[in-house]
Amino acid sequence: MRQRAATLVAGTAGLALALAAGISTTAGASGNHGHGHGGGSKGTPVEATWSDTSGSTQWVPLDASRFTTDRGAPAAATVVVDPAVTAQRYSGIGISLDETSVSNLWKLPKAEREATIKKLVSPTQGAGLDQFRLTIGTPDTIEHMPFTSYDEMPAGQEDWDLTHFSIQHDVTYHIIDTIKLIQKYNPRATFFASAWSAPNWMKTNGQFAGEVALLPGSTTTYYQVGKLRDDAIDVFARYYVKFLQAYAAHGIPVQAITLLNEPGMDVVYPAMDLSVLQQQKLILAVKKQFAKAHLGTKLWVHDFNFWDWKNPNDATTKNYYRIFEDSPDGTIKGKDVEKAADGVAFHPYWGDPGVMKDTAEQTGKPVYMTESGGIDGGTILDYMRLDAGSYNAWTQITDQNGGTLHWTDQRNNHVDWDQVAKTSLWKDRLVTAHTDTGTSTYNATLGGVGQFARYLDQSDVRVQSSGADGGVKSVVYREDTPGKNAKEFVAVLQNSNATPTETKVVLGGESFTATLPASSFSTFRWTSVVPSAKGDRAPTLGAVAPVSVDAGSETTLRLQGKDADGDALAYYGLDLPAGVTVDARTGVVRIAPTRAGTSTLTFVVTDGAKNTTTTVDLTVNPVPTPVGDRVEAEAFVGQSGFSGSFVESTPGTSGGQDVGYTAAGNWLTYLVDVPAAGTYQVEWQVANGTGAAAPGAVSLRDGSGASLTTVDVPATGGWSTFRTVTTTATLAAGKQTLTVFCNTGGFNLDYWRVVPQ
Repeated sequence: MRQRAATLVAGTAGLALALAAGISTTAGASGNHGHGHGGGSKGTPVEATWSDTSGSTQWVPLDASRFTTDRGAPAAATVVVDPAVTAQRYSGIGISLDETSVSNLWKLPKAEREATIKKLVSPTQGAGLDQFRLTIGTPDTIEHMPFTSYDEMPAGQEDWDLTHFSIQHDVTYHIIDTIKLIQKYNPRATFFASAWSAPNWMKTNGQFAGEVALLPGSTTTYYQVGKLRDDAIDVFARYYVKFLQAYAAHGIPVQAITLLNEPGMDVVYPAMDLSVLQQQKLILAVKKQFAKAHLGTKLWVHDFNFWDWKNPNDATTKNYYRIFEDSPDGTIKGKDVEKAADGVAFHPYWGDPGVMKDTAEQTGKPVYMTESGGIDGGTILDYMRLDAGSYNAWTQITDQNGGTLHWTDQRNNHVDWDQVAKTSLWKDRLVTAHTDTGTSTYNATLGGVGQFARYLDQSDVRVQSSGADGGVKSVVYREDTPGKNAKEFVAVLQNSNATPTETKVVLGGESFTATLPASSFSTFRWTSVVPSAKGDRAPTLGAVAPVSVDAGSETTLRLQGKDADGDALAYYGLDLPAGVTVDARTGVVRIAPTRAGTSTLTFVVTDGAKNTTTTVDLTVNPVPTPVGDRVEAEAFVGQSGFSGSFVESTPGTSGGQDVGYTAAGNWLTYLVDVPAAGTYQVEWQVANGTGAAAPGAVSLRDGSGASLTTVDVPATGGWSTFRTVTTTATLAAGKQTLTVFCNTGGFNLDYWRVVPQ
């Protein structure tokens, strides 16, 4: 945990922190790691700060009183902290230092530039961002063309000794200077780096930028022409070493590199294809060169979408997990490659984020979120719960116009790059550098991001905590300092409710209760003696029979836990579906689901030192949604055309999920109950991140297939930026199946609703 220089004081008007029952706790105002003081009747304090999601309140102290020995009555939401289970180590949260972002910073006056860096990275006076992505050569988001590596050569010439290698570009365009400012205001900041391509002469097509061609027999699907030459694998590994050494000479240690950004991406900005066999050879070559140069730099593999890591049943995914298997020709052993890899890096643009947790469990490797299009506290929390050790957002400093950058989705090898710079505009990132006025403004999400980054560091490991309850989510870390009995804990709680929510935090048999401000992120810190597993007997938990219930109805069951040591027990669930809650003290489970389908519920009982898990099979029978109620997009009873992880977990959506990856011809069916025939209003909560409207994108059809209404989906500014679009439809009376039919795709659907006119 970070040492705090600033003192947290009580006194935020209208916000009470009511603390009940006694964790052996201290939490000094400075945030230094300390030793537990026994709880007793007076108890000891917890430090707490909060930020709202509007950006108006950032890192403000919560009123705090002391722990007492009485657990008190149940609260509206409960978070159970279970130190018996540890997960990933915290690595960092931050943004990329791409040329576009840095160029915009350096158009600001010196004082404003320093103030902007301070606001982003200072752990005492800012958000505390602490991990930054560097680019090895230029990426797509640059202002100054041309794209270039650190060792470009004239056509037909090569540089096997890397004598022409130079990072002067990064000096000229103030990337080094920006890093120095970050180090000034956050000495704990760390850096990792990614290349988009090898230098031109190391590639089969002789150019640093990407080059695309249509797959044989296709008119729509492209592939990346530029590949790494097989004879350049070793020199490319040495190129990475030269980069690390050059940055070290400027006093910049690079903690890790990724093997390559998005290998095989079919784009015309810098990119390169690496076959699975080439990746295997390059991984081994890089680690060999690191060892030869006495470098402790970590190597993270993949650095691409969730979808492209592992989906053996889909031929469209790259299935790069195969790098950890023996090569088909027998020359490479998968176990050697797996041993050489220090982590697996992911991007979120396609696929199910659950692949991070699966990968961590299956490989034992740390997983990292190395590039995301945006940054907000809700997504960080969700990804941390899926074992992500880090979160990095791409190109988060643009100017008032959203530029200047050279990203394009055009598959055109002769694209007009000047036109791309004029039209490819990314507005409303984390920071807007107003180069016209010389000032910076900040996205409202910065406060929530800081509730993580200000208070965590690389000595911290995540401990398991219960899933969402009563509109409150949590992620909890504790320090991993050997030889210390008392450990500092940090719990970040997200309250998605529009009203303050009383929330109980339980650890073992003890607890405290806090009132979380509406629509906020709050961070609580305390020091507690971690229960010892030595000599402790794990609690037992009786088996539970399968449960069947109708959607919209309710039933209960009770978990039966016992502890031979007489320890107090706490119950919780892991990522339970909406409508399922468990009472932490009694083990009573309330099941009131709204979505039909089958699922497996996971429940845990813990004494704080050891735990026991049981599962319950749940079947929710479909029931028609009445007029006036929301029909969640993910609550379909049938579908066609969708595959993979098209149901996406999206913070801020109605049910926490939406349906994405829509395409022409896909459809979803739903049961609705219409009380009387007539004309109704149909509301659609949709998002469209393409930048252009999608006319006639979706229609509602009856059981015969007849179209009842058609919807034009406007450009909403992002795939998770939802707007309501309204149409009308004439419906028959009674319970019926209606179909949401994708005419063109190009949108995400949160929910739809039929309401009387």
